[in-house]
Amino acid sequence: MNKVQLQFIDYSSFKDINTLNNGMLKAFLRNANAHVILKKLKLLHQLSYHQNILTIFGYSREADDGDYLLVMEFANGGDLRQYLKEKHQKLTWHDKMRLAIDITNGLQCIHSHGIVHTSLHPHNVLVHNGRMVIGDLGLSKTMDASIPENIEILPYIEPNVLANPSYPRDKRSDIYSLGLLMYEISSERAPFSSFRHNFEVAKKILSGSRDKPILGTPIEYIDLYEQCWDNDPMARPTVDGVLSILGRMNLTPVYDEDFEMTTFNGNYLKGVERKDVKVKFENSISIEVHPNEANNVVSTSSKNLNSVSKKSGGGVDSGFSEEVRADGRRIANKEGKEMQIISMSPKM
Repeated sequence: MNKVQLQFIDYSSFKDINTLNNGMLKAFLRNANAHVILKKLKLLHQLSYHQNILTIFGYSREADDGDYLLVMEFANGGDLRQYLKEKHQKLTWHDKMRLAIDITNGLQCIHSHGIVHTSLHPHNVLVHNGRMVIGDLGLSKTMDASIPENIEILPYIEPNVLANPSYPRDKRSDIYSLGLLMYEISSERAPFSSFRHNFEVAKKILSGSRDKPILGTPIEYIDLYEQCWDNDPMARPTVDGVLSILGRMNLTPVYDEDFEMTTFNGNYLKGVERKDVKVKFENSISIEVHPNEANNVVSTSSKNLNSVSKKSGGGVDSGFSEEVRADGRRIANKEGKEMQIISMSPKM
C-alpha cells in the first residue's frame, strides 16, 4: 500500500461559518472562495480515494475546541433520495444499473480497506458530477448504538441490530443496507414509505415483511437485493459477489403480475434468534415482536490522521491524479472549488 499524506489547511482559511441542519456547518474557504461543509467526527480510521467515494482534500484544526477537521469534496448533486425524486420515471434500467454499480463499487473499495460503513442509507450516498459517491466515511466507530428515530434511516438497519442495538455490525450489515438501496433505486421511493411511525416500520421488519417488487424490475435484480437483505447475515453475498452479479446481469425477464409468486411465513426471520424481541427507541416508545406473530408476506420465488492508505493495483481506479488526491493546496488554488469539512476529536 502507498501512503498518501493529508494536507493541513489552516483553520483561519475559513470564514462565514453558518449552521445547517443535521449538525452540519457551511463556510467559505477564504483563499479559494469555496463552499464547504463542516461536520464533527470523533475518529477517522482510514480512508482511500476512489471515484465513488467522496474525496478528501486535507485536514485542519478548529481554533475554539481543538477538534480536527477533515476537508472533503462537496457533492454538487444532492443525495440519492433527492436525485431519485428529481428523476422520477425518467431513469431507464440501464441508468438504474449504473447507480447500483457506482454504489457497489464504492462499497467494495471501503470493504477492501477493512472499513465497515454501518450507516449506509440514501442520505449518505451523494451525487457528484453525475456519479454516485459514498460519504460519511469514518462515522462507523463513533456512532451511538441506539436505534435512530429518523424513519427515513430505520429501514436501512439490519433486523439483528433492531432487535439488539449492541449487535456487532460488520461488512454484512453494509450488504443489508445495500440491498435496501438497490430496492429504492428500483422503486424510486423509500422502503416502507406507507408507514409514518418508526415503531411500525421496526415491527414490520422484525416480523419478516419486506416491500414487494416493482413491476418491470428485472428478475435477477430482485433476486440479488433479496439475497442482500436476507435476515441471515451468513446468507448475504459479499460485496465482490454483488458486483460480479451486477456486471453480468440480464435485464430480462422482468417482474410482472403474472410472475410466479410464493407465500411463506416468516422466512426472513430465519437469521434472527427465535425469541421474543423488544425494541426500545430513544423516545421511550417500545414494541414487542413474538416469533408466532410473523406475518405472511409475499415474495418472488427467484430468489492515523496524518496518512491515508491507498491500495496499489487491483484494478481500483480512483479517477483522480495523485497530486489532486494528496495535496490540499492544489485544491485551495482552484477558484470556487467546493468542499466539505468533517471534524474529529483530537483525543485519538
